[in-house]
Parts: sequence; C-alpha cells; structure tokens
Amino acid sequence: MSVGGSATRRLATQVETLLRANDPVLRPLGEGWALVRAFEELEARTRRSVWLAAQRHIRMTARGMHELNDRSRARGIEERSIYSTPHARSSPLLTSFEPQARIGPVPLKVLVVDEDYLVVPGPDGVGVSATACGTDDPDLVRIGIEAFEEMWSRSAPWQEVGLRPPLPQRRFQVALLLLEGYSDREVAEELRVGARTVSQEVREVVAWLGARNRAHAIAMLAGAA
Repeated sequence: MSVGGSATRRLATQVETLLRANDPVLRPLGEGWALVRAFEELEARTRRSVWLAAQRHIRMTARGMHELNDRSRARGIEERSIYSTPHARSSPLLTSFEPQARIGPVPLKVLVVDEDYLVVPGPDGVGVSATACGTDDPDLVRIGIEAFEEMWSRSAPWQEVGLRPPLPQRRFQVALLLLEGYSDREVAEELRVGARTVSQEVREVVAWLGARNRAHAIAMLAGAA
C-alpha cells in the first residue's frame, strides 16, 4: 500500500510493527457488531472531539454507526471527518451520514478521540469485516494526530467535490432500511408510518439516485453499481 505524507508513513510503520509483534500497546476492539459496541463505549466516555479519516463505511454496521454519530452530535462533540475520494464517488449516502465530511486521500484509517486515544485498523482492517485496535500510548497518539492533520490539509469539503447533498431525515432512514433488505411493509412498521408514505419515499430515493428501479437503487446505495 502506498501511504501518503511522512506522519502517515510513520504511523503505518509503527502500527504494522506492533501488530506483527502482538504488542499489547494496541488493544483489539473486535469486529462487526462487536466493534460497534466497542465504539458505543468509546463514544460514551468521549468529552471533546472525534476525528475520523476513513476509506469507507462498513455496510453491515452503517445504521448502528449513524445512530452513534447522532448521539455525539447531540452532545456537542467536535467532529472532523475525511473520506477517500473513491468511496465518496461510489457512496451516494455519504453526505447524509456525514454532513460536514471532507473528501481527499485517506491512505490509512485513523480515529482520534479527545486527542488522547487512537484507533487504527487491526490485522485485517482492509477486509470486508473490519477489525480495529485502540491505544492511549502518548507517542502513538501524537503520531496519529499528526497523520490526521496531514490528511485533513489535503482534503476539501464535499460540496467542492460535487457530491449529492444530504437526504431529508425520513428519506435517509428509508434508504438505510432498503440497504438492509427491508420490504416496504417492514419499513413502514419500523418507522411507524403508512405504507403509502413509504412507497412515495422509495420512489423519491429511486429518482434521487437516477436508478432504473428499486433493485438498481439498492445496488447503488450499497456502492455496487
């Protein structure tokens, strides 16, 4: 993997060395829904800021992570997020997930919490089912902050990249449920709205995407078309 600036290269090298040595300075946080639960615990103790540089969202945990982000925003946590350009181009829901997102090169996923805790990918962190490790080691956190700032300086607001604007909240909820395979009836039950309302919202999502039909829309939401 080609890693960007000097701080990002230093962080990638340090993380790779520590993972190979199974060094306990990097503590495994799990994968899949276990990782979402670990992030829930991390969010609960966050006091000031969350800075994220990521290549992509993980589809299977998208709704859980969205709810987690909403809780942080409601508490007034400072949020800075950067997503990779290829992901931004293929993910029409990105701006709905991250209304303040910036877009740019993300050679290494980094999460910095309160400027004193760092999360990085685990051994198979580029796989479909991602893993992650966390550390409060001051030296490693410092390099993580430098790497994030390096990526931030090379990014731009999503508006300048020409991405779709965020969906209205209910339409976004409908799109997330479509992505999870819900039928119109199940969406109506989940959101406690009428079936006619859901059908209209689904049509609006399909039109917003420029999709041929519902199945094509779901493929586009998943980044598969």
